[in-house]
Amino acid sequence: MEKNEYILTYDIGSTAVKLILFNKKLQAEYISQKEVRTYQEAGLQYQKAEDWWEIIKALTQKMFGEKPFNKNKIIAIAATGQMEDCLLLDEYGEPLTEVLLYSDGRAEAEYKFLLQKYGESKWEKMSGGNFDQLMSINKYLWLRNKRNKAFLDHKYLILGSKDYLNFKLSGKNICDHTNLSTTGFLDYRTGEVNKELISDLNLNREYLPKLKRGDSIIGELTAEAASELKLTVGLPIVNGAGDVGAAALGAGAWSEGDIYCYLGTTAWLAAASRNLSADKNIFSLSNFDGEKYITAGAVLNAGQAYDWFLKNILAKDTLSAADYESVELKLKARSKEIETPLFIPFLNGERSPIKVKNKNGIFLNLGAETDLIEMLKSVLEGVSFSLKHNLEAMDLENSQNNKINLIGGGSKSLIWPQLLADILNKEVNILDLEISAPSLGTAMIALKALGEIDDFTEIINQFNVKKTIAPREEYIDRYAAKYDLYRDYLDKLF
Repeated sequence: MEKNEYILTYDIGSTAVKLILFNKKLQAEYISQKEVRTYQEAGLQYQKAEDWWEIIKALTQKMFGEKPFNKNKIIAIAATGQMEDCLLLDEYGEPLTEVLLYSDGRAEAEYKFLLQKYGESKWEKMSGGNFDQLMSINKYLWLRNKRNKAFLDHKYLILGSKDYLNFKLSGKNICDHTNLSTTGFLDYRTGEVNKELISDLNLNREYLPKLKRGDSIIGELTAEAASELKLTVGLPIVNGAGDVGAAALGAGAWSEGDIYCYLGTTAWLAAASRNLSADKNIFSLSNFDGEKYITAGAVLNAGQAYDWFLKNILAKDTLSAADYESVELKLKARSKEIETPLFIPFLNGERSPIKVKNKNGIFLNLGAETDLIEMLKSVLEGVSFSLKHNLEAMDLENSQNNKINLIGGGSKSLIWPQLLADILNKEVNILDLEISAPSLGTAMIALKALGEIDDFTEIINQFNVKKTIAPREEYIDRYAAKYDLYRDYLDKLF
């Protein structure tokens, strides 16, 4: 593969839009990002498609202003981004509504209507067990009920941020399997858009996106978009994947049983699987190829529990890298201790593998000799126990793959990766990712779509592992006993 040709990627996330220009060796030649505004009013949470497009234009023009890239060397555009959106466009592609975000809970009545209409058992079959109030189909019906004029005028339903960008670039309304599986419109029984729902609810199929594999070319850059972005007309537009699908690939979780962990403000474990999860509290998303699944256990309280302790208990007004390093050096000095208190990390409730509402963070087994450093360690252990609970629910605790790829800010901790290895009883690989996993996965998808690679494992097998951390034999059984205590308390309290 020639190095001096480029793949232009965009990631429209919940807080920022990121542009990364990759060469064909998957090295980042240019990186830039800009924050995107989220609007909140009366419990509603939304963004504006117009903001996305203005940021895309600004970042692209900034790239050409800062680096003398030959635009004719860009061979494809691919995108990823937040999923489970709901946006209506008119016949000219102009927005008729704001972008109703995943986190927007306005459509409770519509959710209850659909749940009553089809019943939990049928929804479980249709949605792979994923159906909930926040799915896009509920918001689509809310727009029909509450914004009838916009609904009557719309000709396109957009279900993800990268799908809107692809529409602007190519004029085609296409969705990938991963994103569609979060919306309520994917029929898990057939792997296609749910025809029964469309017929029963009197929806127009022509307004909904077409479904195609993420690693397919869906169109070419239009003259209008090329003019606005100062790019070459006719560039191939790759479908790409919703951020969960792109991140799993970029973190090396592609073959069955591959597991990765993102440890940041929130955290999750995700794995490639041939089957839906038997536990319906675990998310099962279709992978972007439509042939496999991504099973995921997501926790709300991870790095933010760590930050909460530093700010509210240790009274740190602001948090710097030096603050984390200082407390972690103290923790590391006590690395042989294990008789710390027990922490239930549900400060903001929890969603997987048990659903807990509201504020339920708990310290247990505090003693007169307990100090702040021991309490902090118990916070990190508690989050790790929560992740182990998800690993069990995903039925991956005894997976033949005894390794977990770790990404996110928590991977830089001096102590947390070792705690994870000990508690999960799995080898933890800290990947040497200089760029975000979703963007890397997006570039990999583009290479596959262009025919530059035959299989993603060609690249994954060459991933650079910065550090491998093995579980320590002397801690495995002791942490297993403490985890049993953690589960006993969960059973009693929730």
